[in-house]
Amino acid sequence: MQNKTFYIVLAALIIFFANACNSSPVSGFTIIEPISGQTYHPGDRVTLKAATGPNEQPVAVYLYATHMQYSDLYSTPPYELTFTIPADFTGQDTLVASEKFSDGKIIETRVEINVILPSNVTLQGISVDPTFILLQKMPAGSDANKVRAFETANIGVGGMYSDGIERGLTSPAKGTTYISSNEKVATVDAEGNVTAQGLGDATITVRNGKYSATVKVVVKAYKQ
Repeated sequence: MQNKTFYIVLAALIIFFANACNSSPVSGFTIIEPISGQTYHPGDRVTLKAATGPNEQPVAVYLYATHMQYSDLYSTPPYELTFTIPADFTGQDTLVASEKFSDGKIIETRVEINVILPSNVTLQGISVDPTFILLQKMPAGSDANKVRAFETANIGVGGMYSDGIERGLTSPAKGTTYISSNEKVATVDAEGNVTAQGLGDATITVRNGKYSATVKVVVKAYKQ
């Protein structure tokens, strides 16, 4: 019994060390620029730099910005992606470095950066699209796809700034709020998604800072 246990343990150790020898080194891979949490302004140049450990030999390194959609693929160092932050982009973005080894293993590392407006760039007004929404209340038990198509709609919000750039403000993360005048007719969530609740009229008031705009909502009975 003891011999059997010994050989089971020995076999497990052999498998473990075999896998360890075949695995790719991963501890040294890092993003050296920028540092996580660094703040930028629209129009700034950003350089994303990654470095591997001394014993790492990836076959490819992929660098990209998640939301700003910049990317490039590298087979040899230096691993550097330089891009300009779009004039209409603000908020947080995740910069990612991904390395791939010959055995197929992929290792990722990432940092977060923040893009804010300079203090001298201020909001001058907001606009909504659409300004009028017509919804149809479906009969109970209707197909879910039809319910989404006829009972829901989305409000998009834009802001005009003092630098002449229009920027998206739909997300509540941008400081935008939505309120329905009659939730028995239509409700609206924090992202500007409107849902019919009953027949009638309602007004959605959209606010950001001292500015506001309205969207008229009419809900009627569904007609084929």
